Amino acid sequence: MDVQKKLARLAEIDGFLGAALFSAEGRLLAKCEPFDLDLKLIASLANSALINAQKTSIDMGLGRCQFTYIHAEKALILARCLNEGKNPLRAEPGKCHIHLVLLVDKPDSLGIARLELNEVIESLADDFRLPETSSPPLRKLQPPPARKAIRPLAAPVPQNNLREVAESLDNNDIDAMFDGLLQPADRL
Repeated sequence: MDVQKKLARLAEIDGFLGAALFSAEGRLLAKCEPFDLDLKLIASLANSALINAQKTSIDMGLGRCQFTYIHAEKALILARCLNEGKNPLRAEPGKCHIHLVLLVDKPDSLGIARLELNEVIESLADDFRLPETSSPPLRKLQPPPARKAIRPLAAPVPQNNLREVAESLDNNDIDAMFDGLLQPADRL
């Protein structure tokens, strides 16, 4: 069964306004919107609320939030996360991590909407499971090559006497060093 048919199951809920499927990173993957409303914007904001709820529940030490529910004046907004991996905020290879947002305008439909939301998101898991990737073995890093020792320009001078420091500088060495920097690289 394709993704649109699976999402269309939610349209059978009394008071259905729309549904949208997102990646864990918030990218819109699919939507079902039979009515003229800005589902992409509404569902994106609801998905952001779900992501914030996930971060907050982890910060509280309560574990990952899998479901959020917003009861607004004009609609019920249900957002569900299906995450088979351990990373609460990113998808992992071989795992499914998707978010499904459902909008309903009848409060009496909350129970059935939640049941259908769970069934539909579970049925979508195989369609959005990331492929297993085998990463190449890490190569051992080589230490950087040894650098040539740099000859000091002048012997160390006590810092307490500026006149001694100025007199100890060999201006010819400093000029030659700057001249060398100004030469093209192929002449060095």
